Amino acid sequence: MTTVPTAGSGGPAMEVNCEELEKVLVGSDLERFFQIGSELPPQEKSALIAFLRQNVDVLAWDPYEAPGVDPDFICHHLNVNSAITPKRQAPRRPSKEHTDAMREEVARLKKAGTIKEVFYPELLANTVVVRKKSGKWRVYVDFTNLNTACSKDPFPMPRIDRLVD
Repeated sequence: MTTVPTAGSGGPAMEVNCEELEKVLVGSDLERFFQIGSELPPQEKSALIAFLRQNVDVLAWDPYEAPGVDPDFICHHLNVNSAITPKRQAPRRPSKEHTDAMREEVARLKKAGTIKEVFYPELLANTVVVRKKSGKWRVYVDFTNLNTACSKDPFPMPRIDRLVD
């Protein structure tokens, strides 16, 4: 059992049973694998693995493999408060390694049609580059100023203790 804080600030910690996951390779590529519960009964585990391997052609292993999805279906529009003036973050000077990682990621996202180039942005957000356990780089964007300009959700996710009751 592991102690995990519930959603929301200041919420009580709860005991959660975190099941161990087992990696199951799809083929010879070590980057493509499924994670399934190691405590599944053997019959269910083999049926699940067979089903996943049988339907592997319908899965996208990263966002770049799904370029044909209609943007109207997957696009999300932010509810930005027009009374708040946009803020531009002061530019940070990234290292050479970080610059190369950002350029590669932006090129991949542009090729997939996920992002487009915008001139004269109202809200400028800096990127943050972090090394993953695999040694590759992960690129994040610091949206702290944008978060303050967006209104809060009037119907937040319910807390786990209320769902259980």
